[in-house]
Amino acid sequence: MIKLDLPAKPEQLTDEFVTERTQAFKDGTYKSPWNINWLREAVKGMAFGKCCYSEVRLNEESKYMEVEHFFPKSIYPDDVMKWGNLLPSCKKCNETKREHDTGKEPIVNPFTDNPKEYFYIEESCYRVKEQSEKGKRTIKKLALNHNHFLIPRNAVSEKIKITLNDLAYDIYSHECDLPEYIKRFKRLLKEGDRKEEYAALVATTILEENSFLKINNILHERNLWDDELQALKEELAFCSLRNAAVSSSIV
Repeated sequence: MIKLDLPAKPEQLTDEFVTERTQAFKDGTYKSPWNINWLREAVKGMAFGKCCYSEVRLNEESKYMEVEHFFPKSIYPDDVMKWGNLLPSCKKCNETKREHDTGKEPIVNPFTDNPKEYFYIEESCYRVKEQSEKGKRTIKKLALNHNHFLIPRNAVSEKIKITLNDLAYDIYSHECDLPEYIKRFKRLLKEGDRKEEYAALVATTILEENSFLKINNILHERNLWDDELQALKEELAFCSLRNAAVSSSIV
């Protein structure tokens, strides 16, 4: 999970339209008044085509997007068409959260909360920061550590570690073409961009690997660390959910 900015609402989502559709939902005329192509596309774009909670890429490999109501429609019908209450979610997160009353028992909303304040990632699992009850509740209500998510996250993390170790070996061996090497390294760092799947996991894995620190130091020593690399590293820092103790020793 990464911090997300709420974009401007679609022009079609006028106050009159919201009022009309909300009333239709409350009257039972429309069961799903938010199920409109232009609105679904706008919601999907809020999190770069990913689930705003689990960060899985939506509409790929049967991971269909569902429009999730952060404040459940059964409890807060007046907010059923409210921009900012309609979030892009994968089926797993939406089904697990169900009608949990987020008004009475809040969970982390990446559009209003900074996940860094509640979680860190360790061995591909979401861990609670400072025993936060809100963080604990979020992990449970969204099943963020269920095997459905944990198994693919583990696979992604292992792939990143192997690639980093290979890159570290290549730079130490002095048997690499440096311009091509830099391109390879940048391609890896770009996988932790906020628009990419599992950005928080990828960014955390990269920044906490000793091989990344070694490559970082060597490139600085050889004056090969350029502005693009610095921007990529800053993007990783934005997306990462790191253990504070580890962060202080590596960055």
